[in-house]
Amino acid sequence: MSVKYNWQSYNFLLLIIILQVILCFSVYVNLPIARVGISFLYLMFVPGFAIMKLLKLENLDIEEKALFSLGLSLTFLMLISLFINEIGKLIFTKPLSPNLLLPSINIAVLLISFLTTKDSSSLSIPQLNRFEKLFLILLITTFLILGSYGTFMVIISGNSLFLLLLIIACATTTIMPFISEKVHNKLYTPILLAISFSIIFFASGTFIVKHISGTGDGPIEFYAFRLTEKKGFWDSAATFSSYAWNIFPTYSMLSVTILPMPFSAFTGADSSLLFNLIYPFIVAFLILGVYKLYQTQTENKVAFLAAFFFFTISVGKGFGSYKQQIAQLLYILLFLLLFKKDVSLSKKSILFIIFSVGLVISHYALTYIFLFTILLAYLILGLIDGAKAGYFSLNQKRIPITLVVIFLTVAFSWYIFVNASAAFNLISEEISTITENLGQFFNVESRGTALQGLGLIETPTIYHQISTALFIITEFLIIVGFLELVISKKRESQYSREYIVIATINMAIIALNILLPRLADTLLMSRFYQTTLIILAPLAVLGGETVIKYIPKIKIQKLDLPILAIIIFIPLFLFQTGFVYELARVRNFSFALSMYRWDEIEIYRYFTNLREVSSAQWLSRNINISNTFVYSDIASQFNVLTGYGMIERGRVRILSNITRPNSGEFAYLASLNLIGEGRIFNIDEVSFLIEENCKVYSNGECELYKCP
Repeated sequence: MSVKYNWQSYNFLLLIIILQVILCFSVYVNLPIARVGISFLYLMFVPGFAIMKLLKLENLDIEEKALFSLGLSLTFLMLISLFINEIGKLIFTKPLSPNLLLPSINIAVLLISFLTTKDSSSLSIPQLNRFEKLFLILLITTFLILGSYGTFMVIISGNSLFLLLLIIACATTTIMPFISEKVHNKLYTPILLAISFSIIFFASGTFIVKHISGTGDGPIEFYAFRLTEKKGFWDSAATFSSYAWNIFPTYSMLSVTILPMPFSAFTGADSSLLFNLIYPFIVAFLILGVYKLYQTQTENKVAFLAAFFFFTISVGKGFGSYKQQIAQLLYILLFLLLFKKDVSLSKKSILFIIFSVGLVISHYALTYIFLFTILLAYLILGLIDGAKAGYFSLNQKRIPITLVVIFLTVAFSWYIFVNASAAFNLISEEISTITENLGQFFNVESRGTALQGLGLIETPTIYHQISTALFIITEFLIIVGFLELVISKKRESQYSREYIVIATINMAIIALNILLPRLADTLLMSRFYQTTLIILAPLAVLGGETVIKYIPKIKIQKLDLPILAIIIFIPLFLFQTGFVYELARVRNFSFALSMYRWDEIEIYRYFTNLREVSSAQWLSRNINISNTFVYSDIASQFNVLTGYGMIERGRVRILSNITRPNSGEFAYLASLNLIGEGRIFNIDEVSFLIEENCKVYSNGECELYKCP
């Protein structure tokens, strides 16, 4: 049962005005916590909600409205900031300054809200009984206490006991819908979101890490944003020297260059804090996105378990780079639009255009995957319909040709005219690499990350072997579920034909990554697998149900979902989060749980501290970094000197006993080199710098030397 709230024609406009008054007050008075919180939530949801009201999207439930408003808001912020950037730089030197962004975005939202005053609308909110209210209050309170106190304990002492209890609480909560009828399906969404936010912000260590670091694309994406922030505008025609070989196509992705700018203008928060808030917050909603996607194809409990499985694998394999995290939400929303039948074609086309633009300007690899999937699905569905009708028709209802043409037009326009064909050049290089390695087809080693991404590698301990076995079992269940989907005569009653075709294409993507040498290395097999799970996760549950159904003489079909959850998916979750490894005291990838057992080199490679940040920033402020070379270790080259020193990676060279900086060049010695007994490289190897007394900077942990 739901409670319907009716919006009178001018009530929404009045609400927006009140919100903007509160927002502007918190910004100009600069109330630190209030400004960040109000601005953050306003930018995340209000623009998108206004657009939804303008489009009169009434056939969406409250969860779908939250998802669509989030996706619309993100795309709106990227596009309006791009518009302000391109028009504003004709007049202003820094068009993306707070003085332009804040009033421009507020006026745009106000205008959209004004256009909605002609019509009234309604919002339906599920009504909860007393038990359900108490359950949610207890759930959220427990997760918050365990997560916040657990994070505090890890920071001050390394004790992860409360985070371990949080993971147990998440696992226990996941089982409840399958063992208690009191947990109604209207509680599934808050349960999934509570688990997602708790794991991502607490158990994954988001609140523990203060600065952008790591071995992935994070530092270079942060560098791309800081270039935009420093200039005050995004230069679509920018060219970079050969030393910045890794900046494209990241610099052309607005999800990391322009999107954080309005958040910076409104919140006034530090850039590192913004990155640690914006992207994890969006990632936390992916579980809700896939849950609503799976609901279009199957029942609620199956969708719930499939969404939990997708989230589990994503936690273990990672959600990818910052730009990929934004793109995944839009990728999910595009498929949700395709599968929803209660949205008119005209409104669906408008939303499809918006989300297509958002995906294209966010991440090129996911754009290509979606383009390949939707184009091939359109052709296959057309051939199926054509075989029945006796002729092939371009027009079909399942995937309208207008949507395919829209996406093709948007993608090619952006990547050719704005991206300077950088993304096309990349895919051309990858295709060349694959074709050149076809001769290695029978060489297992040529599969690169394919076998590793699927868990088919040697493992160091019995615990890793159990985790791998569970992982492989879920892959087997996906295959069984796919065969059941394709072969079963009852499939038409549940799964749509377009889903079956798209699932087949995603299975083919995995197969191609295994068969074609070096294909998996283009995005990493773990990323390919996690992306295909957006579609394929329900098949793991279907496969489990199918296996249980064929167990002879055991009538447990009614308990199939509880059995799958307790025997397969919950244990897999405990392994993927690092819970079991921490209890067993074996090597663990989770720094939030096991950082206190990491050695200095591991911590140094993955994390950047305040002293390293301040020294790198001093270097970028006081030295002409565009015309000199800096010598350091490889961890500093890829982390702090990229993200905070803003030095082109090609201008950072590795310092050792066989390299000697030329006159006027610099050497950067970070904390581990100095106070960590000369790890990474031995300090004695570069003693000539110290002996010649050419130190120009020191903060107690990091030092800079200028070669005479």
